[in-house]
Amino acid sequence: VAVARWEGGFHVLSELQLRETVRDLTFLRDHTMFAVAQHKNLYIYDASGTELHCLRSHRPDVQRLAYLKYHWLLATVGSTGQLRYLDVSTGENVSDIRTRLGECDCMRASPYNAVVHLGHTNGTVTLWTPNMHEPVAKLLCHKGAVADLAIDRAGRYLATSGRDGTLKVWDVRTYRPLHSYRTPRPVTSMDVSDRGLLAAACGAAVQVFKDGLAARASAPYMTHRLPGREATVVRFCPYEDVLGVGHSRGYSSVLVPGAGEPNFDAFEANPFETRTQRREAEVVALLEKLPAETITLDPQQLGKVDRNQGERQREIQAANAARIADIKANRRAKRKTRGRSKASRRAAKKEGNIIDEKRQRRKAQLEAQEQAKTKKRTNRASGGAGAPPKPYDPLDRFVAPPAPAPG
Repeated sequence: VAVARWEGGFHVLSELQLRETVRDLTFLRDHTMFAVAQHKNLYIYDASGTELHCLRSHRPDVQRLAYLKYHWLLATVGSTGQLRYLDVSTGENVSDIRTRLGECDCMRASPYNAVVHLGHTNGTVTLWTPNMHEPVAKLLCHKGAVADLAIDRAGRYLATSGRDGTLKVWDVRTYRPLHSYRTPRPVTSMDVSDRGLLAAACGAAVQVFKDGLAARASAPYMTHRLPGREATVVRFCPYEDVLGVGHSRGYSSVLVPGAGEPNFDAFEANPFETRTQRREAEVVALLEKLPAETITLDPQQLGKVDRNQGERQREIQAANAARIADIKANRRAKRKTRGRSKASRRAAKKEGNIIDEKRQRRKAQLEAQEQAKTKKRTNRASGGAGAPPKPYDPLDRFVAPPAPAPG
């Protein structure tokens, strides 16, 4: 692992002989600290190469790293498919998410909303936030495994490359594919510059597409060939027209006209900052650190005033009612008999329509019983012989018996 300053001449600042497999590395806040995913553990070093931390909780092994600079979060994903968020300022594990999609070796964080994009072996790309344990969006991008991802600075376009030899560009706002490219070999690494140039490493060549995100480019803007070498990773240098290419024999820098953003914001990133300005910017960034709960698909919603809860509920109910009415209007009517056409039901129905002698005799018997009951009720009401006796009353013993009739 080497840290070099390429501006003003390629000068190596520090070099480490780790004697281990290095899968990925990334700078944290600035060049003074960087994280390295080694064979077993995740390590953090300073600019001079001194080991600062050994994070044994990120096991068994870390495949990819991504740093979210506005939230001071280090996102890691490994062979088990677990996505972890580590707060670099406090050393606390913010979130530990099981993706349940197997091994993952492809990750990229959006510079617009800090949503982490993961590419999986089944051809899907999932979008994750630390406050949700389910993906906020899921796209089926390729028929084979996803090789690499790239996102533009505005967060509008997503470029994906697969093992099937295709390079696709997606509109993140609608999650629909815009166009695709065919490359000579499967693309192993991609990157998007500040001005929207797309660089793709495919075997022994690096292709750069200009204006190839919003519209389909008919041919590459430029092609840089590496005879006898395999390009493994490509990255654009911020605010410069330089493309860094890592290959099987080392590192190369390629001049790409029109790739860098010439107008930079000194409060956002100052390429010419001094040591004092860097220290002050670090303190300001720490004071303005955003909490992990603010990572959403649409960061514009954070500054808006919440409307009335009742109004939102009515809108949701109206939308649900319209959706249900649409479903009912398009639903085809079904013949629901619910057992009415069974063989036993049909036989009983046929038998009920037959008038026979037994049925007539039973009907006459029921009519006679009903007439007898009606006659009995009539006699009771008129006090006739058929009237029931008077019910017993305990006070009847105090009543004098009627006098006998004279003789």
